Amino acid sequence: MKIFIANLKNELRKLLSRKKYYVFLIIEVAICILWGLISMAVSKASGGVVNSEILLSGLSMSMLGFFIQIYIPLIIFMASCDLFTGELHDGTIRSAFMRPISRAKQYFSKITAVMLIAVTYLVTLFVLTTVMQAVGAHDLTGILTAFASYFLDIIPMLVLVLFAGMINQFSGSTSLSMLICIIMYIGLYVIGIIVPQAGSLLFTGYMQWHNVWVGVTIPFFAILSKIGMIAGYGMVFGCIGYYLYERREV
Repeated sequence: MKIFIANLKNELRKLLSRKKYYVFLIIEVAICILWGLISMAVSKASGGVVNSEILLSGLSMSMLGFFIQIYIPLIIFMASCDLFTGELHDGTIRSAFMRPISRAKQYFSKITAVMLIAVTYLVTLFVLTTVMQAVGAHDLTGILTAFASYFLDIIPMLVLVLFAGMINQFSGSTSLSMLICIIMYIGLYVIGIIVPQAGSLLFTGYMQWHNVWVGVTIPFFAILSKIGMIAGYGMVFGCIGYYLYERREV
């Protein structure tokens, strides 16, 4: 376990040494602040007819959809490409394979590092929108529901990280892996919209996993089948990705 944690810290250090992740975090904060400013501007322009407190109420949930389906997946794809194909491209993977650590621990420490980066973005979003909602709308109604929703959405994020890790084993080019991840993600997402029946069978249709649990009543066996499906996707992506990483020649 100590070796795994040490390698995890090393993988996190690699990601945090890249300024782009700080830039994207600043952009995330800027988007939230801009939303608050727009709400106040709309309220002022309407002469108080549209209350800014109403617009800011429930901000945590209204911002979640965009970030969990578009923004954070982009971060996941970038981080995965940096840790997998990035190392293969610059040749540092050779020294990694020479260290006294199993490839299983190497692979899943990279997966964990990407997941922690994604969770950091999600936590930042929750804290910032909650503070803005409390200050701007003076309303924390539904904060527990919002917290539960954010927590539940970590599950499909993990599946997406495993998916990105798997895709990165098929290419040795960072840009190509990034392109493939984005195209496949968008393709699966669009298919889910065009063919709703297929959407319920694709993991991309459950990026807002909280919708299965919060606000609606779904029969127990229906929920159980969805849990099994998400778990199945995660295990398949994780096993295929690790198998290819274990067999990789450098």
